[in-house]
Amino acid sequence: MNFTEYIQSPIAKEVIHNELEHSFIYFKNLNADLKQLFVERTSIFIEQKKFVARQHLDMTDTIRIIISACAVQVTFGLDTFTLDTFEYVVIYPDVYESPVTKQMHKGETNLNGFICLSWKHVLAGLKNPADNYNLGIHEWTHALRFNGINYDQTDYFFDGYINKWVANAMHEFSLLKKGHPSIFRRYGAANIHEFLSVCTEHFFESPDEFKLKAPDLFEQMCILFNQVPGIDKSAQIDVRNALLGVSDIADNKQESPLLTMEASFFRTLLNMGSGLLYFSITLVVLLLQNNVTTTVLAVVVCILALVIMNNKYFTIKFYENNIYLQSGFIESFANKFSINYRSLIKMEIYDGNYDTSVGTVFQLKYYNGSKFLKKTVYCSSIDVPREKIVSLLYKKKVLVRYPN
Repeated sequence: MNFTEYIQSPIAKEVIHNELEHSFIYFKNLNADLKQLFVERTSIFIEQKKFVARQHLDMTDTIRIIISACAVQVTFGLDTFTLDTFEYVVIYPDVYESPVTKQMHKGETNLNGFICLSWKHVLAGLKNPADNYNLGIHEWTHALRFNGINYDQTDYFFDGYINKWVANAMHEFSLLKKGHPSIFRRYGAANIHEFLSVCTEHFFESPDEFKLKAPDLFEQMCILFNQVPGIDKSAQIDVRNALLGVSDIADNKQESPLLTMEASFFRTLLNMGSGLLYFSITLVVLLLQNNVTTTVLAVVVCILALVIMNNKYFTIKFYENNIYLQSGFIESFANKFSINYRSLIKMEIYDGNYDTSVGTVFQLKYYNGSKFLKKTVYCSSIDVPREKIVSLLYKKKVLVRYPN
């Protein structure tokens, strides 16, 4: 949707700083360095957005600064914060009839590239910073989520981690939908998108209560937004990796695994699938030639086959806090690493239809502290207790899928 009349012009950083110092509590509680960063981001945000006034609203610098600051607050810990899908910010003086839904609204986030807000209700949300109602935060959280759905230039971590957040949020979301007592307001039960926005309002306005009543979900919010909000103290940003933790590469010798799948040489052979047939035929043909050259080639083929088998020879152990993976026949030369459940986004389980393998193959998506990676694990175990694996990962808030 295009709007013919709008304001798109910079505002001096000194003006932004003075306005926020006067009327934006989140900003006032920041330390000096974070205040400088916040002003810089707000300035960039204002320059990029086209602000549209409706119903004779006087579009002042204060309105543009405060509404932009709400967006910067939500995205303050993220690398990408401009929410480029949303070109227009449409401001009404009060509730309005949406031309899209034909109903009365206080706010609206539209994937066609605009966000609408009632200035009266934005101010009401800021006036009472402890009622867990903040229209600016609510709608800009929708914009952040929808930006990832509709646009490729979104925040890398937020877009990659959101499924992990959903897996962790489902317990509280389910309680709210069923009408059980909850610290979150009922509107969050509408759908998971509304629940995210309601949680974000509570996260910023009542973080102490949130942390006390729903500590696991609070931690997930801190990881997702890469910040710990503060009421009487400065917010902290860049907290993500510390909260996720780093798993030790070595086996957890000091504790017993909850579940173990020991590697099997025979099963590893089977996991080579049709490659085993090609290897056998090639080896027989070379040996039948009975000369030095073909014998050397046969040795090379055998070495290559052993390398491939070594890469598919996996022992998998599920511990209390992480999954330990080891590939290779000889432990001294094996590849060993582990993935913390907090960093494990999802596990996909393939039964006999992943490349040429005939057995079970696991594909794990995880965050290594700087980027999201995928690890393919060819299960070399004779016994694959799928139900136990799914039950364990469900408890650890890890998404499990069967693509086939």
